[in-house]
Amino acid sequence: MCRYSYQTYKSHFACFDCRKTFKKKAMVDWAEQKGLSRTYHQLFVNRGQQLEKVEARLGITWSEFRQQYYDDVSTCPQCGKAMAAMGLDFRAPKKQDVIAWEVVRDLNDRGFSFAGSGCSVGYTPPRRLRQVDAFFARHQRLSKGRKLLDKFAAK
Repeated sequence: MCRYSYQTYKSHFACFDCRKTFKKKAMVDWAEQKGLSRTYHQLFVNRGQQLEKVEARLGITWSEFRQQYYDDVSTCPQCGKAMAAMGLDFRAPKKQDVIAWEVVRDLNDRGFSFAGSGCSVGYTPPRRLRQVDAFFARHQRLSKGRKLLDKFAAK
């Protein structure tokens, strides 16, 4: 296990309009403040096969719970717009580097998150917009079936 398992870190959010990042309270701390610690822990611990049963019992899904958290904490303190959750491994480009911010926005718009375990992720995100398509081609998550089909197609 890497460093994120040993203590709670604040969540990283980015405002693409202001080109700024902010660290906001972690979901576990937000849940405690809202009196939702028990709900959070039951949803978090059961994110596997038991999740649907736990969600039905609690009357809220993990996605809905996470969205409530984002709605509460992700407002940019400067412009008031919603910020994007970037993951704990996110390192913001310099404010003046408009191109790098466009790349980060494009990555985020395509669903890429800088969420890791605190260990080295083993890759560097692209630095130019023209590199983004190739980056996703190299790092896309493929199902076992898709991998098998690609293997046969390559022969």
